[in-house]
Amino acid sequence: MPSMKQQHTLKPLLKVGDEVTAAWWPPSAVIEEAAPSGWYRGVISSFKTAYPTSKSNSCYGPVRYYSVKFEDGDFGSDIPEHFVFLQDEYDIMTMNNNENDDDDDDIVWKGVKAVTDRQSDDPWAKHVGWYVAKIDGRDHTFSLLSDALRAYDSFVVSTKGLKTKKEDLNLPGDWDKLFRDKTKVEKHKLEIEELKERHNEEMEKLREKAEADKESAVRMAIVKEERKVREMQHKIKIETKEQSKKEMEKLKQQYEQENVKRQEEEAKAEKQKLKPRFQVGEEVYAAWWPDDKKTDEPPLWYPGRVKSYKDQRVSNKGVGEYGAVRLYKIHYTDDGTEQDHVPEHFVFHKEDYLLSTGSCPQHVWKGVKNIVDKESEDVWASLIGYYVAIVDGKEQPFSRLSEALQAYDASIVKRKGEKTRQSDLNIPENWEWLLSPNAPATPTVDELMAELHETRLKFKEQEEMYVKSLEDKHDAEKELAVKTALEEERMRTQAMKRKLRKELNQYHETEMMRALQKFEEDTAKIIEKSVSKARKEHELALETQRRELEQHFNYEKDKAIQFVKLETRQQQKDEMQAEFNKLKNEIESEIEQRLRTEYSLPPPTKRAKVSLSLVPRSAFGLGSPQPTLQQGKENVPERDSLLTPQSEKNSDEDDVEVLV
Repeated sequence: MPSMKQQHTLKPLLKVGDEVTAAWWPPSAVIEEAAPSGWYRGVISSFKTAYPTSKSNSCYGPVRYYSVKFEDGDFGSDIPEHFVFLQDEYDIMTMNNNENDDDDDDIVWKGVKAVTDRQSDDPWAKHVGWYVAKIDGRDHTFSLLSDALRAYDSFVVSTKGLKTKKEDLNLPGDWDKLFRDKTKVEKHKLEIEELKERHNEEMEKLREKAEADKESAVRMAIVKEERKVREMQHKIKIETKEQSKKEMEKLKQQYEQENVKRQEEEAKAEKQKLKPRFQVGEEVYAAWWPDDKKTDEPPLWYPGRVKSYKDQRVSNKGVGEYGAVRLYKIHYTDDGTEQDHVPEHFVFHKEDYLLSTGSCPQHVWKGVKNIVDKESEDVWASLIGYYVAIVDGKEQPFSRLSEALQAYDASIVKRKGEKTRQSDLNIPENWEWLLSPNAPATPTVDELMAELHETRLKFKEQEEMYVKSLEDKHDAEKELAVKTALEEERMRTQAMKRKLRKELNQYHETEMMRALQKFEEDTAKIIEKSVSKARKEHELALETQRRELEQHFNYEKDKAIQFVKLETRQQQKDEMQAEFNKLKNEIESEIEQRLRTEYSLPPPTKRAKVSLSLVPRSAFGLGSPQPTLQQGKENVPERDSLLTPQSEKNSDEDDVEVLV
């Protein structure tokens, strides 16, 4: 089993955009319960990371769930990591199954074996696992099968060299250049250099994986990322709290505005109640124009009844502060004629008209005054207006003159009682029973209070009904506005949360990619530095054999051819040595025979010690090197030469010294 440091680096971490082969389930299937329906190619679109909660489940690092967009357009979400493989990795794992449908457990790789942790709760470690390659007598762990196979193949090629066979490799297709025509010198030179560089790179990777810097760098990156995530969450919490506070203040402000608006509407409703509204059939005095032509000429006034009416706006702003303008259709009772679209300021209640045109045409009343609004766009308010009576020391508005006068008279009678005089009242006819000498007994205060109470209850009931209708309308509008505001706020909050979540995910992914990229760059720099250092050391170590290696890499000849050439050269050398020995023996025999013949020497009783020297060809008019026996070494001539006996003292004369 690998160490704890190695376990954290065993699991492959795929990136967004990687081409993979992943398992696929039907939409109705449950991934944890059903087997995949098939394996299809696709691209990783996103992933989620789940950090184990238990210590026994965290030794292999976090668990990832990938979202894959398949080539046919389908989309798979939250696929566990042990069901997602790189396309190259999946092709290699299923390479032997193209001809044999056996399980993956039956696949046997040369020098590489799969290792799983059946006791672990991590699905990847339990079902997929990692791979161990036997390289140079030692076990080396790899996350991917392809890396393990290629590392082992690289070791085999670096060990056997040109003697490597396809049967010795797991992936011979990666080494097609090795098995091409080995007689091409330049091509073999590039191939051998590539093999050596690949071997050096693989060995550097093995050494780098054994270092603890990788784990510390990854942990530091993870801790830094988690700290940034916590800071971002705290920032989002503060921003959300501030946003909620702002929204509450905004809702409070909206409520205050609604309250002011409601008060304005209530005041407007009070004003709208001041305008008299005549109902159908009510007796009135209305203006009449000849031929129904409403010109600037003063109209004539006749009694009649309201037959119908129509409300319209005062201006483009709406109904106005005094309510809608009402146009009446009047049926005149004196001659039965009718006139339509009579403005409301030309229609008066019968009693009000008679009071206005009766005994006091100057409209001077006791305790009652007419109020007109000259600034209003409403003609009725600017010309006719309403009435204000002083009742119990307070001013009280009334829409009709008769009501204002009666209210004032009632307050006077209530205050003075039997001491009331006719000059104190506006309509003494209504109080004949009080002013006549034979009048019946004056009503008691309780009776008057009861009548006043009933009148007030009547007005209060009408007012409450009107206020209730306005409040219901206002509450409905307020409820609708609050619901709309809350819904908009909820939608805005959800949109903000989605935006923040998306930004947080993007920030997290960006930081992770940046950390991984930085780590890869640092790793690449370390590898490059180590490779450069190892290359320099290797060049220094092989400096003494530079000529031989340079000749080998320049011509890139097959070892077998080199061996043949060496054997051929040795054979030629042996043949030349044998020919020289044969020639030497022949020359010695010839010299011995010539000496015996020329000097008539008897056969030697003992072996003679003869000193021979070659007569140079210059003595015979020929230019060639002379063979001699010097210090026990043989100097073999390259061309034919004549051998003559020569004295050791003088090389120009034939000299033979025989020792018996």
